[in-house]
Amino acid sequence: MRNCILLWALLSACVADVSSTTGGDDDGSDTDGGGGKAGGDLGSADTSAGGEGNGMFARVCASGPTTPGIDVSYYESPINWTAVRNSGIRFAFIRVSDGTGFHDPKFASYWTAAKAAGVIRGAYQFFRPNQSITAQADLLINALGGTYTPGDLPPVIDVEVTGSVSPATLAADVRVGVNRVKAALGVDPIVYTGKYFWRDQVGGNTSFVSNSLWIAQYTSLCPDLPAPWATWTFWQNTSTGTVPGISGGLDLDKFNGTPDQLIAYANGTGTTMPPPPPPTTCNSATLDRDVPDGTCVQAASDESWYQCSGGMWVSQSSSAGCSDAYAWCQSGTLGKAVPPRTCVQDSDDSVWYQCDGKMWASPVNRSTDSGPAGACSSDHPL
Repeated sequence: MRNCILLWALLSACVADVSSTTGGDDDGSDTDGGGGKAGGDLGSADTSAGGEGNGMFARVCASGPTTPGIDVSYYESPINWTAVRNSGIRFAFIRVSDGTGFHDPKFASYWTAAKAAGVIRGAYQFFRPNQSITAQADLLINALGGTYTPGDLPPVIDVEVTGSVSPATLAADVRVGVNRVKAALGVDPIVYTGKYFWRDQVGGNTSFVSNSLWIAQYTSLCPDLPAPWATWTFWQNTSTGTVPGISGGLDLDKFNGTPDQLIAYANGTGTTMPPPPPPTTCNSATLDRDVPDGTCVQAASDESWYQCSGGMWVSQSSSAGCSDAYAWCQSGTLGKAVPPRTCVQDSDDSVWYQCDGKMWASPVNRSTDSGPAGACSSDHPL
């Protein structure tokens, strides 16, 4: 069977994009459809400036060229689909409903018009865990006429609110919905999610790894993926994009591949992109540079040790077993330890020194506020 993106999207970590907080918990169906659109309840703040101690990053870039797309609901009414297609947009995910209580009034017309304009289409449903799981799955199935049509994208489960259920229950509910859609349509749904929502609110469930991932993360960097996925098929990278044929801002997406690969994927003859090789460096906010795998840094954010492992920061109890280590420096002048890149004017000789993670180094150039370890992270004159 082909991999289809389980678009019952669980979105919550978008970078500065999308905030590292968990998604909102608007658990009742909006009678006006508000809040129940892809990404509407996922936080979206970019934690890209974090680094060790502020988040574990597994950023995965596209394996090559990408193909632009959008996701829409009745919020984007009206849509000139011909203008959308002529602008270069090649695919669109269209909302079927918000739970069981709000059927998107534009789905049917958008579904027909998108195909007529030559835009590859896919259906998504905003998943409400505290409503009937089977009824929601059946709404999605019925919206597609009870049959999956090759040439369309796999249906998506958009799970981004908890419904006040536990992670284990939420994961089980998503599994029920996914299995029901697959049994009826013969394709694996796409999973739409955010890193932190999947990790914290779905418990990092690994049983969906064979489903294509539609990651939600608003960042100028590459998206940060939740375990267990090593790659992404679609990426919702902003909620404030603009496209000819649609008024106002909207969600923009990318397919991890060329237009021909997108067509192959929609026809079931393509596969999701192969996982890229694991990263060999990590970006250290403390050192303000990339460091190789195996390097340990005592983070400025919390004074704890972290080791770069497979391109991610992993918490350590000490620097034991590290290929290299950068620690805080003890300052006699300040009477305390300070993180690497801190610049201090020594009380003994009035000379400026910078903690380079190994020792106090000099010289420090006061005109550029930098030293051997780079820009001073803070200055402490006498």
